[in-house]
Amino acid sequence: MSVYNKGKFLGVAVESVLSQSMSDFEFIIRDNCSTDDSVAIVQSFNDPRIRFCRNNRNLGPVVSMNLCIDDACGEYVVFAHGDDIWEQNFLASSLLEMEKFPQVSVVHSLMRTIDEHGAWSMPYTPTINVTPQLFSPDEVLQRLFKGCYVSMPTAVVRRNVMSYLDSRYVYTCDWDLWLRIAGGGSSFLFINRQLIRYRVTSGSETSVGSRSGEMILESYLNLRNFFLRNPLYLPYKRDALWRLSRSIMRRSRDLADKETILLYHQIALICAPINLLNPVFHLFFFTGRLLGVKGLRGLMSISRFFCAKQRGK
Repeated sequence: MSVYNKGKFLGVAVESVLSQSMSDFEFIIRDNCSTDDSVAIVQSFNDPRIRFCRNNRNLGPVVSMNLCIDDACGEYVVFAHGDDIWEQNFLASSLLEMEKFPQVSVVHSLMRTIDEHGAWSMPYTPTINVTPQLFSPDEVLQRLFKGCYVSMPTAVVRRNVMSYLDSRYVYTCDWDLWLRIAGGGSSFLFINRQLIRYRVTSGSETSVGSRSGEMILESYLNLRNFFLRNPLYLPYKRDALWRLSRSIMRRSRDLADKETILLYHQIALICAPINLLNPVFHLFFFTGRLLGVKGLRGLMSISRFFCAKQRGK
């Protein structure tokens, strides 16, 4: 766990790790020069499993997590966030399934999203406990070409395939990691149960990256660099980047300012230059530039209206 100013939620997060139904693990916590009471909160726990370190300066979240990887001695690596909550059986359930499938390098599960008060962001429906699903490396890659579907807080990774996170990616280093692991020939196992409570706040790294557009740019670079490193998968590049381009255009209608909308649309064009020949793209581009988010939402409403009308014929 790499921590920076998570004092508001850190105590609950640490307690959820220490309260796991299985107890044989080391818990590495590295403080990244917090200015709040994060250090005092960690030091208030008297548990021999905790190994606490402090960085001499703020190294950024990715480098700090890499130092945690360096410190780890166990057979498996799990990334805990300083504001999330582990269900009590998270580790036991994940490792039980991992041991059944020696060919699997990553086990991951579902997570429930909570807000800063701990309330569910949407009504909670218990998941039907179905048999875990095994995916071959090619099947994992096919899914990753559509987006980062493996949530890092839910993942348990074998140490022998674990590599450093790429510090070029602040918001999408997990996507890059899964692409590299699957590209190296590793299978993944999915547990269809919600074993993590993932906290989303307006100040969380994901929210900040999405609003600034940096996460979108990193998403493009992730896919582009993977295909550059792995020419065997080049036949999938066009569809993957086209799909990302459409996703970026959809997300642009939720942005607050015209400059960020422009950045999103420019990245969408980089992903799929064929958009230059698409009059619908130009309509959205100039509407976003002139009218901002209200104009884009109006266009989407009109589009949905005509699509529904066509389906009704």
